[in-house]
Order: sequence, then structure tokens, then C-alpha cells
Amino acid sequence: MQALHRRPHCGAAGLSAVPRRGHAVVVGGSLAGMLAARVLSDHFDRVTLLERDRFSETPAARKGLPQGRHAHGLLERGRRALERFLPGLTGELVRAGAEPLDFTRDFAWMSPCGWYVRFPGDLLLLGCTRDLIDWGVRGRVAALPNVRIQQGANVAGLIRGPGGARVAGVWLRSRAADDEVDYLGAELAADLVVVADGRNSRLPDWLTALGYEVPGETVINSFQGYASRLYRSPPEFASDWKGLYIQQAPPDDPRGGIVVPVEGGRWLVSLLGGDGDYPPTDEAGFLAFARSLRSPALYEAIAAAEPLTPIAGHRATENRLRHYERLGRFPDGVVAVGDAVCAFNPVYAQGMTAAALGAEVLDRWLREESSHRGPGRGRVFQRHLARATAAAWQLSAGADYGFRTTQGPPQGRLARLTGCYIAGVMRAATRRPWVRRRLEEVLHLLRPPSALFGPGVLARLAWDRLAGKFGAASRRGGPAREGTEAVGDRRDGVELSPEWTIEEGSRA
Repeated sequence: MQALHRRPHCGAAGLSAVPRRGHAVVVGGSLAGMLAARVLSDHFDRVTLLERDRFSETPAARKGLPQGRHAHGLLERGRRALERFLPGLTGELVRAGAEPLDFTRDFAWMSPCGWYVRFPGDLLLLGCTRDLIDWGVRGRVAALPNVRIQQGANVAGLIRGPGGARVAGVWLRSRAADDEVDYLGAELAADLVVVADGRNSRLPDWLTALGYEVPGETVINSFQGYASRLYRSPPEFASDWKGLYIQQAPPDDPRGGIVVPVEGGRWLVSLLGGDGDYPPTDEAGFLAFARSLRSPALYEAIAAAEPLTPIAGHRATENRLRHYERLGRFPDGVVAVGDAVCAFNPVYAQGMTAAALGAEVLDRWLREESSHRGPGRGRVFQRHLARATAAAWQLSAGADYGFRTTQGPPQGRLARLTGCYIAGVMRAATRRPWVRRRLEEVLHLLRPPSALFGPGVLARLAWDRLAGKFGAASRRGGPAREGTEAVGDRRDGVELSPEWTIEEGSRA
């Protein structure tokens, strides 16, 4: 492999230089893996990313990412993190066809309590496929001079370092003799191995082979299924929304659906079903399922639209958390990130943002590690990561407990009471812009869930209860903007926002 020269370190945020290390290996070319490689490039002279799949030159689905064919959302917290590590990425994606959406204005959202009030805001959602986001990130990472991406590489295990308390690299499975890379079929030494191989991660088996415990797991499964296809958006379709979400309303109605505008003037339509009520993947069944949703808006939108792809199904949707942070022993020289640690039900759009949060944790940990080189550093990282993704897990896993057949650890009384309170917040968000703004800040991971219990939200909920505003009225109407007379009310804390400056990926 060609030697790479050192380059000056400036860091993702212009921080002071830190001591550089030799070689890092990333296992898995997921978004989490690519972002890990980006971070490692600031700390190591060489970074090798190993991926079993073969990547396309263009934004296209790949075998190792079956959920990529379904609707995805990059939350605002995650988009900002990606901009920090890859400045200008938002603008690049928009130029490649992504549509910038004002989330609280352009997205019509029917919650279990009715249509959320809509108003201009400052939360950006990129309307695009998961493939476009991965393609944009991958291209930026591949261009880094000290990063090498090796496709078709199958990692077989971890190499035990001297003394057995440290990982010293990875084993690679043997391949054909005429393979273009000469180190396959041998060992690849590394000062740090980052495992980002997805929800079916092999790291527990690799740790067992080195004599370590398998981490405990928390699995919460609401038996969700998805069916998705691309449509050409009809030019004659008249609506004031650009995206549409009919949220599931468990336990009584486990069905939902979403329409997202994506590159190429298309709609990506995903139907959702919980409690084992999986949406069909045949033509007639797909349309019948769409017609059965609580609002006819989605079915009316796609009834006259031109289908562009077959219908793809996906049912591996359980929330799965591996508790590496609880292990009594964890080797140094290896850490795990992304879905390899915490995999979410995709409907809640937490995965990509959690991957970005993991990259931020990795960056901070590597800076701190330069002055703390004692044993146990890998376990320290996993603890930091667990804290960083705790809110995303709480939101995703907690929502799944609303379904009748959900399997998982029993909820306590406090969690059930919290669920009832959040239902009140959602009801208030159908008519109060300030409440919806705060709710979206939590859902986009810009604020912790505790922000929903602040005095401002509590006061509005108490007033609305006293005024007796709720009931059938909160469910009236359709996806058109409602309650616009309250948008300009400064007492409700929401004002008109400026236009997006796409080149900078931020508000002007």
C-alpha cells in the first residue's frame, strides 16, 4: 500500500493540534464508519476503511444497506454535525438534487392527536434518499489524502495484542490470488480499530474469541414493517405541503405513511405498520393499505402518481442496544460506533444523527486520550457514547411501547406517566406554534427530552386544559396549514424566519 505523508492537523473545528498516531482501521462503510474515518483522519497518519460491499459511482442502493430504500430523515442536530466535519456538505447535496425543506412549514404532519400547526421555522430537512447522503459523505471522505477505502474486504476477527489486553489490528479473510490489494488474506495491524459494521455486528463474537464477555443487550420490538417505492411526483398535483407524514396512532391504529420529495423530481413513499400489521409489497395491497390510513391525503397524492420502482419491504426494525459500557473488561485498541452499538427503529429517523453524534464523541475522546494513555480507554469511550445517544434511544424505544405487541423490558410507572404527558404536549402542538417548536427541538436532538417539562410548556398545557380547548377540534381539517393566525404572535415565541443560505448550510 502506498505510503502517505503526514499533513498538518487543524481539526474539524479549528482546535489546537494534538499528537498524531500511526494507523487506524474502520470496519464497515456505513455512514457511521465513513464519519469515523473522517474523524480519524485528523488524528492518524493513515486510515483504512474496510467494507464488504462494492460502492456505486452514483447514489444507488447497496446490498449491505437494505433499509436504504425507505424514507430517511437527517435531523437538524445531525446535519449540523455533518457540516462541522464536512463543511459545505448541505450545499453539495442540494446541488445534487436534494430539496431543502423548512420542517415546520413544508412538512404536513398528522400526529396521533391531529395535524400539527405549521409555521416558518429554522429546522432544515433535506428531502433526498439515504443513498444520496451516503454518496455525498463517501465522496468527501474518499478524497482525504490519508484515507484509503478498501471495498470487498471481509474482516474475520481481531488480532490480540501483546499481553492480551489490547487489540492490535484485524484479520482479513483470504481472497483470490489476483486481487488488486496485496494485504488481503493476512493481518492488518492498527493502533486503533473502529467497528461500524451495523446492527448485525460481529464484534460480540470477536470479543468472545479473545476471551472477553459478550455485552448485554436491550431489545425493544414493536414488530414494525415498511414497504416503499419511488413515484414521479405529478406536476398537476396541487398542495401547500412538500412532505407528508401520517404518523401511526397506537394502540388503536398501528398504520402510517410518509411522502418525502427526493432528488430527480420524485417522491419516496413509505408505508408503515406496527404490531405485525405489515404493509403489503404487491400493487393492490400497497394501495389498499395507503387508502386505509387515518387521513386520505397520502392515498390521494399517490393515486395518480407514476410508480418508478418495484415495492421494497423491510422488517428488521427492532431497537437494539448493546451495553459495551457495562462490561467489566473491554480491550483497548478497539471501539464500536453506530448501529453496531445502538440500532433504532428506522421510522423515528434517529440513526444517521446518532452516527454523527458518535463521530463527535470519537473526536473528543481522541483528543483527551492523548493525555490519558492508561488501560481502560476503550471502555471510557463506550461510556461517553452511551451518554451521547441516550436521548435518541429514549425517544425511539419509548415510542415503540405504545404498540400492543411490543416486546421488551417492562416499563415502569414513571415511564407510563411520561408517555401520557407527552401526549398532552402533542395535543398542544396541534395549535400552539411555540409548543410544536419545542417538541421539534427535542425530536431533532437539539434539546434534551427534559426540555418538554420546562415552565413554558407546562404553563401552556395547564392553560389549554383549563380552557377546555381539546377534543374533536384538535383533529379537524387536513394537511393544509392551520392556526396561521398564531404564527406571528410574538407571545407564542415564533417569528418568521429568513431564507436558507444553502452554500453555508445555515440560516442567513
